[in-house]
Amino acid sequence: MTEALVDDHDPIEASGGISVVDADELVRSVLSEHVGVLRSGVVAFESVAKYCEATDPLRPGVVVFGPSDSPDAIIASVEALAAFRPGCGAVMVVHELTARVLQAALRAGVDDVVAASAEDEELLAAISRASARIEARVPVAVAPPVASTPDTAQGRVITVFCTKGGAGKSVVATNLAVALARRTIQPVVLVDADLQFGDVALMLQLQPVHTISEAVHAGERLDGTLLESLLLRDQGSGLYVLAAPTESGAADAIGRDDLIRVLDILRQRCAYVVVDTSSNFAEISLAALEAADDILVLAGLDVMSLKSARVGLQTMRVLDIPVSRVRFVLNRANTRVGLTETDAERALQLKIDTALPSDIVVAESVNRGVPVVSSAPRTKFARSIDDLAGRLMAAAPVMDPQES
Repeated sequence: MTEALVDDHDPIEASGGISVVDADELVRSVLSEHVGVLRSGVVAFESVAKYCEATDPLRPGVVVFGPSDSPDAIIASVEALAAFRPGCGAVMVVHELTARVLQAALRAGVDDVVAASAEDEELLAAISRASARIEARVPVAVAPPVASTPDTAQGRVITVFCTKGGAGKSVVATNLAVALARRTIQPVVLVDADLQFGDVALMLQLQPVHTISEAVHAGERLDGTLLESLLLRDQGSGLYVLAAPTESGAADAIGRDDLIRVLDILRQRCAYVVVDTSSNFAEISLAALEAADDILVLAGLDVMSLKSARVGLQTMRVLDIPVSRVRFVLNRANTRVGLTETDAERALQLKIDTALPSDIVVAESVNRGVPVVSSAPRTKFARSIDDLAGRLMAAAPVMDPQES
């Protein structure tokens, strides 16, 4: 039966071959050995991100997802892959094949789902069917990239802002950026625009070899390729970071137009650009607010913080920054200080979009240099951040996969 699947007109030959994706090394090895019966040269990867880094986006292929991750996690990966590389086929291998899993998988664009206990022939047949479907999609999938146009969706800029220091702005910005990076295979970058006191790199245990200062010093030579070379990368999440200056006085050389240009270049190459700002209305912060598609206004459950946030919102209105872009994020929302979430909403005349609980794990994560969404993803704080990331992604137009 295996021999019948391999013929001289095998559609797999028209594609980029077969790849195996699974977080477990042993599972990857076993799956690769089984799939290798259909075609030699099977390549295994520990994640979708690794697969995308190592393969040609214009050469589609079949990706076999192993059962180590949960079906829901695999389905999310397939959805992201389908948006980024529509020419790829996907086959899921699951420990337990249920009607719910099958229905959800097919809706997400999975070509076939196979139980881990099934015979090899069933898996190979599923791969062959997925390959046949690819053949019909190849003419579209391998079309050359087109130039960006004004009508093409670009990356979304998300600015995190707070007018009171110590409210957890950088913690929220960093965790949100990591959550977005973990949810999509498209590039996500965190820009530290707190030029005087930025500590985003420290929060991720990154050594800022390059910073935004070098981007500005490049002047007219600055383009996407040069800017990408200045980005740091968090290996755990795949998040890119443009660090704040490390030298005192360097911030003075960076102006409003400089930041706007940097953000414009990044949004053409990244799906999401998260900007951490300083706690004031300096021109750099204003540039980040005006460029934003979404503005996260952060406040705590105390009178001074809420007063500062209210003044900040009033200033935005004076500057004609649309309030429709604003999302109210209440940090340390479970702190018992005599105020309630209703009081906070009344003070700002805004509904709370996200309420983040106070948790000792947040402070511990800052000291360790590992964001909560990575170190403790099941905590209420991490789940709240992840829910916020999901809503931001749902509200954003889909970026053209050919542009990233």
